[in-house]
Amino acid sequence: MNIAIIGSGLTGSLAAISLANAGARVDLYERLSDEELINRDRTYAITHSSRKILEKIGIWPYLVSHLCAFQYLNVIDNETNNNFQFLVNDLNNTEQKYLAVGWIAEHRKIMSSILEFISDIDNINKIPTSVIPNTNNYDLIVAADGSSSTTKKKLKTPSFNFNYDQICITAKVLVRGVNSNEAFEILNSEGPFAVLPLGGDLFQIICSQSIEKGKYNMGLSKSLFLDYLSTILPYGIEPDTIIDEPCSFPINFIFNYSFFSGKYIFIGETAHKVHPVGGQGLNLCWRDVDSLSKIISVPLLKNNHSFIPVIYSLSRFVDVLSISILTDILVRYSRCNFEICKLPKRFIFYILKKSTIIRKFILNIMTNGF
Repeated sequence: MNIAIIGSGLTGSLAAISLANAGARVDLYERLSDEELINRDRTYAITHSSRKILEKIGIWPYLVSHLCAFQYLNVIDNETNNNFQFLVNDLNNTEQKYLAVGWIAEHRKIMSSILEFISDIDNINKIPTSVIPNTNNYDLIVAADGSSSTTKKKLKTPSFNFNYDQICITAKVLVRGVNSNEAFEILNSEGPFAVLPLGGDLFQIICSQSIEKGKYNMGLSKSLFLDYLSTILPYGIEPDTIIDEPCSFPINFIFNYSFFSGKYIFIGETAHKVHPVGGQGLNLCWRDVDSLSKIISVPLLKNNHSFIPVIYSLSRFVDVLSISILTDILVRYSRCNFEICKLPKRFIFYILKKSTIIRKFILNIMTNGF
């Protein structure tokens, strides 16, 4: 089967590896150089669903040394002063042996490793353009060119989308008073606030807040920005030094009404984009890759590839829709600071703190999707 992939970011590149492993001949179209693809300042949470995919295609051993594992995920509600922890013991039995609730990955490190891995695969041909000269040469075309996909625009693919009235601020910060094996998801009235370990005292701060407040905070000096962070972080945890310049980006939501158009298949942020709360974005994208690879591996479909786009779209609908709704609910839950909301918030945290069964259920969804 001949497959073209448009876009060789993390999702497109992983799709190339996975589809090549499934026996396809892959042409990987990308207008950006490898250096441009690598030099992006982003940080991701990697769950066990992604770990399973990476193990399956043989790239996990090359990436794991670049990941920072965390054994504790502290969830804190600043409005009600309640908290609970997700622990390794809350994972499924088969996942507990990895001694990690999840891993934190820096874009530069994993992107460079994946591109290096691709260079050793014979049936992946990299082409330095994003324009396919003759689409008739391919049985399927996989669009992985991001949330601003030119492919999707040309095909006039409809989607449901909106912009949150928030921006996301990210910064790498040295933090005192916290262990290097724990992460935080802090819920407050401005929006979710994540603290992700990068090794030693270095942590990635991912802070979503109102556009007005975000613009104000982006204009602060580094010392005043540190003061702001200290008002959000739990007592005893102190931000010490900002390592890089804080940056910001808008937050939007995208959900395609269909994940295919003819022989075009949409994966990753070309098909869907969710709020960064809970770190679901990249894991959802990589589950797209895994689902498509499984479908293409079915012998009956290799000679009936016209059915693959429909089957793929149906296979991904429930997982993508469910995670999209859940992340949106979590954002709105976090920002709800009405007095009437405080009692049910306290009750939810009490149940999650006391009930191992419910924590396991929630963590399984966050880890493996639907």
